[in-house]
Order: sequence, then structure tokens, then C-alpha cells
Amino acid sequence: MFLNDIGQPLILETGKKYGLFEEHRGPLLLSSAAFTEHIVPENWSKSVVGSEQDIIRFRSQAKSSVFNSENSFYKTIRPNKPTQIEYDGNQITITLIPAGKSENGLETTLYYIESWYMFRSYIFVVNQSNPFIDGHVRYLIVDRLSGFLDFLPKAHSSFHHGLSEGIDVAYIDEDILGEIDLNEDLYSFMDLIKPKFIYGLRLRELPKWLLKLRRMVDLYSINKNSINLQ
Repeated sequence: MFLNDIGQPLILETGKKYGLFEEHRGPLLLSSAAFTEHIVPENWSKSVVGSEQDIIRFRSQAKSSVFNSENSFYKTIRPNKPTQIEYDGNQITITLIPAGKSENGLETTLYYIESWYMFRSYIFVVNQSNPFIDGHVRYLIVDRLSGFLDFLPKAHSSFHHGLSEGIDVAYIDEDILGEIDLNEDLYSFMDLIKPKFIYGLRLRELPKWLLKLRRMVDLYSINKNSINLQ
């Protein structure tokens, strides 16, 4: 997934057209989606951020020259250690939170992001109404879940502080939903952290049972990559 200048993530998909605020030209944050075929935005920052294991794996599998050029920059982040990056004049702090192993034995992780930015006259960012005017936002990115929540007490104190203050947006990789009607692990986790908003990383429409867990209701909803008044 690629980040924009205030740390919002997006997974770009083949066959979709993206507008100015949707291309996300910032760092590539390594998640499971990075190891499948994906689109690289134009004028990309050529910065890749991820765990040591993911970076080694990504560099060994990356076929595109854009990831192997001498101008590409790789930054390793350690588990439960907040790491600060700067992009387009804004400060973004990323914390990788180990979340156990999934049923297939793969390591699962969450990303907790805090972003401090100078407010500009954003109206819509990534087809979302922008509810943030104080220049400080907290995101949680859910790529995969292990089914257990015992990792939470072990997470960094900054994440605990973020939970007490409130997560502004939880981003979900829609592929985690699969074909089942209700993902019980995701339901339990979202019900526990109670984010203000819940968005999909791929701009797909999310199920109603998931959206009911957010603390605030958007004035705008995403439907086929356009904004429609609810």
C-alpha cells in the first residue's frame, strides 16, 4: 500500500482509474498486498518501508526496475518501535505491531500510524470527507488477523495511548473479508477499539456489519469510486 502526504494508505489495483488525491505518491508500506501484482503511482517517492523480513523478501521478489533502481530507498522498522519518516514536509510515525500467526502459519502485523501535518484546504482525500482539522490524526491498518488479541498488552505504549485517545480511522484490507458473511475476528477487534471511521484500503464497499462498528457515520459513502450523499 502507498501512503499520501498525511499518512493515509491506499492499495492501487489494476483496471481502476485514480484521481489526483488517490494515487498516493508517498512511501510504499509493505503489507501482504505488496507481494502481489500492483500498480505503482506516477512520480512515486521511491521509498519502501517495512519490517526487516518483509524488505528482504520484497527485494528478492521485486521484478520491477522501479524497486531495484539505485534511487530507491529502503527503511526498516522494528516491531513495537515507533519510527518517524518525513514526506512532503509532514511527519509520519509508523509502529509495526506483531499480531501473532494466522491459520496458515504466516506472521500477522498491524500498522499504527500517527501523522502531524500542516492543515491545507483539503476537501476530499481518497474520496473521503476529511474530518481532521487539528493536524494530528491516528490510523490503524489491519492487513491480517491471527484470531487472538493477546498481542495488545505487548504493543508499544504509544499505541495504548492512541487507543485511549481514540483511533480516527481503521483501514481494512478488503481481501481479509473473503466470502464469509461475518469475520468474527475482525468484528471482535473493531468492536474493541471502536474507531471513529472504517475505510477499505482498496476503496471497495464495506459490509454493513463492519460499518456499524464505527463511532461516527460519514456524510459521504464510497460507491464504485465515486462519492454519493447517503
